[in-house]
Amino acid sequence: MVMKRPILTIRKISAAQAAAALGLAVCLSGCMGGVLQAEEASGYYDEAGNWIEDSAYFEESYSENSGFEDAAAADETADSSLTGTYSVEEGWSVDSDASTSEKTVYKKDSCVGVENTSTITCSYMDTNYSVLEYEQLRDMLTNNLLYSNVNAQISTSAIYTQEKDYLYIVIVDDSAQEYKDVYHYVVGDYRCFCVEVREYRAEADQAVADGVKTPHEVGQTTAEEFTWTTGN
Repeated sequence: MVMKRPILTIRKISAAQAAAALGLAVCLSGCMGGVLQAEEASGYYDEAGNWIEDSAYFEESYSENSGFEDAAAADETADSSLTGTYSVEEGWSVDSDASTSEKTVYKKDSCVGVENTSTITCSYMDTNYSVLEYEQLRDMLTNNLLYSNVNAQISTSAIYTQEKDYLYIVIVDDSAQEYKDVYHYVVGDYRCFCVEVREYRAEADQAVADGVKTPHEVGQTTAEEFTWTTGN
């Protein structure tokens, strides 16, 4: 895939729109439930011509013909060995107590081991989408955050990394919280590199006053400089 120039799109979704989206999802869920209930009386004719009522018949047919992949089969498409290289700028260190085998959490040097402070979390996420399906991936990621943050304003944008990989950014800003969350997704084949920033507002304001990068800016730089080591 050839990417010639950076792109930038911004979308903002209000709490009212979030509620409407959730209402639509519930409505669709209810409609689908009605279809399934109606079809449960379906069945088939056996070799002797007898009508057999069998709800499992519909479930099997729906699974085979709906186009939905089996979750286990979909997981096999993800290349969990696909990794890359990245760095977090000077002044930030790994917080071993907050990190796990699946994610690495960074805090400002003076705040390692401290709770309720800004963090930059780096991890990988397997997906069911190739780099050519980034739009479907984008919509899935946005919807997941939208449904789990109904009181927040959601802002989205898209740029490219220095290696010309698609970088999708979602800002989740709930004014009732003393922080905002910013998600950066570097898209690879069936896998993303994720940089999640929890930025406390007071710390961001202080960084601006001191003339240094905010946690959000540090995290975005980490994502922009990320390089896949294989597969891309």
